[in-house]
Amino acid sequence: MKTDIQDSWDKNAEEWNRVIQANEIPSRKFTNKAIIETLTELNVSKILDCGCGEGWLTREMTALGKIAIGIDSTKKLLLEAKRKGNEPFYQMSYEDIMDGAVIPENPFDAVVFNFCLYQEKGMALLLKNMKNHLRQTGLIIIQTLHPTFIEKNGDGYQSQWFKDSWKGLPGNFLEGHSWYARTFEDWTTVFEKSSLKILKVKEVTNSEHQPLSIIYILQ
Repeated sequence: MKTDIQDSWDKNAEEWNRVIQANEIPSRKFTNKAIIETLTELNVSKILDCGCGEGWLTREMTALGKIAIGIDSTKKLLLEAKRKGNEPFYQMSYEDIMDGAVIPENPFDAVVFNFCLYQEKGMALLLKNMKNHLRQTGLIIIQTLHPTFIEKNGDGYQSQWFKDSWKGLPGNFLEGHSWYARTFEDWTTVFEKSSLKILKVKEVTNSEHQPLSIIYILQ
């Protein structure tokens, strides 16, 4: 069943590819660096880039000497990823993983979700099933918007839906999908339900020390 999230990405994939190619999102200067540094510091060699998009992070991991595999549910993004890199890419959705589908080339030392977790329900099941594709000591790394975004833009500091995923980004995007933002406490609850332990938390800021994102390292 096609979701509004998938529909929005299908309609905006080509514009997203253009914006990323042109490096038009200023915050990525800080958040890209942060996730690359995090993966560099970890003692892992085989990494799954889950929600890889057009594959920029997958290519960066290959450049670091890692074995990198990407999966995404949007065909146009995967075509761009395959055009730009030689890594293996597969079309899979989160629903596939939640239903127990096997991810090719597993097991992995780590899986990274970089700004690609939007849903409210099913998050614990997704993460729990993802553990089945990891080695025994495997890690899950998540980078997402810093929860202070909720305080500044939401209806009070509580986990909630935001309507337009493309709002505030450069580019001519159409029909932005809804996405669910969580407080620190509610992220912790999801991890507990997934039987994951937080090993490390990194808060990513810009040059003015304003929070942009948060990175969780989990096992």
